[in-house]
Amino acid sequence: MLASVYAVARRIVRSDDDAEDVAQDALLLAHRNRESFRGESAFRTWLYRIATTTALSFLRRAKRARVHVQVSGLDLPDPHKSAEQAVADAELDALVRSEIAKLRPAYRDVLLSRADANELETARLLGISIANVKVRAHRARHQLRAALDPVVRAA
Repeated sequence: MLASVYAVARRIVRSDDDAEDVAQDALLLAHRNRESFRGESAFRTWLYRIATTTALSFLRRAKRARVHVQVSGLDLPDPHKSAEQAVADAELDALVRSEIAKLRPAYRDVLLSRADANELETARLLGISIANVKVRAHRARHQLRAALDPVVRAA
C-alpha cells in the first residue's frame, strides 16, 4: 500500500524526496481520518484520493513559496532562479503585458478583472452577465494564446 501511495505522489510532484514527504503526510492524514471512510468505494481508491489531494496541496504551497517577495516596494528576485531565467521571465512578462494591451478593451477589462475577482464579482463590476464574462475571458485567453504561441514555440 505504501509503494502505491508513493507512486501516486511521485507522479504528481516529480521528485523522490518530495514524494516521500507527501506519501508520509497522506498516510498520516488517512490514519487520522480513517473514521470518514464510508466504504462507498474501495479503500485503495480512498487512499489514492488522499494521496493525490495531498500532492496537489504540496505543489500549491511550493508554488506560493517561490513567488517574489515584496518588501516595502522592493521586488526581490526568486533565489531559485538563475540570472538568465530571471531575464527571460522579465522579457516574457513584458511581452504578455504588451499583448494584453493590444486586446479589445472589453476583453482586456474582463481578463484583468478576473485576475482579482471571481466571475460574479467581475460581472457586477463591469455591468455584464456572467455568461458574457465567461465568453470574453475565453476569447481573451484564445487571442493571447494565438499571439504568444509562436514566441513560446521558438523558445
